Amino acid sequence: MDSVKKIRDKLQHSWLPFFTRFGKPTEVQEKTIPKVLDNKNVVVASPTATGKTEAIVAPLAEKFKTEHWDGLAILYIVPTRALANDTLARIEGSLSDMGITTALKHGDKPYLSTKNLPNLLITTPESLDSLICRRPNIFKNLQSVVLDEIHILDNTYRGDQLRILLRRLKEIATNKYFSVHLLSATIVSPFQIATRYIDQLEKLEVVKIGKERPIKYHIINSLENLFHLSKKEGWKKLLWFCNYRESVEKLSLVLSNMWHPYPVVAHHGSLSRKIREEAEKVMKENKVAVCIATSTLEVGIDIGDIDVIVLAEIPWSISSLLQRIGRGNRRKGFINVVVIIETDEEKNLIEAMFNVASSGNLPMENYEPDLSVLVQQILSYLYQHRNGVSTDSLLRILGPLCEFNSDVELILNHLRKEGLIEYSARRWFASSRLNDMGEKGRIHSNIPDENKYNVIDINSGKKIGTIAGVFDQIFALAGRTWQVVSVDNNNINVKLFTGIATSALFKRHRDKGAFHFLLPRELRTNYYERE
Repeated sequence: MDSVKKIRDKLQHSWLPFFTRFGKPTEVQEKTIPKVLDNKNVVVASPTATGKTEAIVAPLAEKFKTEHWDGLAILYIVPTRALANDTLARIEGSLSDMGITTALKHGDKPYLSTKNLPNLLITTPESLDSLICRRPNIFKNLQSVVLDEIHILDNTYRGDQLRILLRRLKEIATNKYFSVHLLSATIVSPFQIATRYIDQLEKLEVVKIGKERPIKYHIINSLENLFHLSKKEGWKKLLWFCNYRESVEKLSLVLSNMWHPYPVVAHHGSLSRKIREEAEKVMKENKVAVCIATSTLEVGIDIGDIDVIVLAEIPWSISSLLQRIGRGNRRKGFINVVVIIETDEEKNLIEAMFNVASSGNLPMENYEPDLSVLVQQILSYLYQHRNGVSTDSLLRILGPLCEFNSDVELILNHLRKEGLIEYSARRWFASSRLNDMGEKGRIHSNIPDENKYNVIDINSGKKIGTIAGVFDQIFALAGRTWQVVSVDNNNINVKLFTGIATSALFKRHRDKGAFHFLLPRELRTNYYERE
């Protein structure tokens, strides 16, 4: 009996809805499906477009039918609203054929009916936080949680928030041992990451498939040269990436004239959901089209096959580079990339980044918890529990992020002085001020309103410019290459970099969560410096 027949026989209910149009499962699906059916917690690391979503959802749907799950049983968590929409479109039809209902809950889709709960809910960490506070009982029947594109969330304040939310879900769910599955196309150490989100390590399985496709890149210095290169190579679908929303808008105007009469669309977080979805539809349905985007299109949203990825600005980090170029040429054995540079320094930097990306020797990242999440989760947890909670309950919930119980006590006393929480009869309570913040939905997101840093040359003391989001220890700005010396609040102190960039120097620096300002002063330092 071949492996395909074995899987088909195991998927009595879900084989036809999920796999008949493909003929047979992919390699990652063949290796993953039996493990999910065997009640394992699975980490799937596989390149883009290899069928990771179906590898997890199809066997979970099978278990839903055979084990007679009921109510909201499967929670599918994604980092962005756009990916949530795309995932729903991808799995909704197959699940509907099985009688399994689905729904979205995120900033663009805030309403969720509690009278007609879906069997599978797709949401973001922040919307999950809101639901746990307001409607905890909807998770009583939870049987499985899927964390998609986990590399985007992990080792950030959003990933740390998710770690605590998983623990809070276990307080609510009748099944305290619900399965947890992680999906990623870009992951260096699957087992190490899994230990942060999965408690039952004895039931942990890792499925790692395939090698990244080779990168074929072109470095040019003008939009005109790119236009002529596109005509020469016959590239019809181009996906451009910028670091700033402002850059996307400026470039869209220029390219609209250059590429006329073909459609040119923009995609970034400041645009409405309708405009973003229209841009995705243009790219998916047109044979010739151009899209300029920020990180909103880094994740696997379906916009059709892309001939070439254009980096209009050098990404701040290796991980961002890998995500962006991974969107191209899914039907081919290599990735086409064009980089627009202004100086020889930028050329040297991007070549070094490509060398690291191609080698597969990606730098390991030290995990450092973001203590701002302790603040945010204390506020969220007390807002959920209006009758108050003990210190021990808080310590238990916050355990994944907190090595020092004294830190939690420092934070609690500080928040008490700030008038956000109260202490009475050995229990902690939300203050009226906190309850007001909760009613306005201001406690569930730890994402800063503006993720921008001022870049300061330590030798001259002058501001060079700004960068946003996740950045590397070495990055390009204002036509030159800089090395980070230190990060102080919203300032990055740098010096000119003149050496050869190696993988050891491509180490991500991350934003602090929005609630960082509410930490006691003595905790606003590197966590490990205090050991």
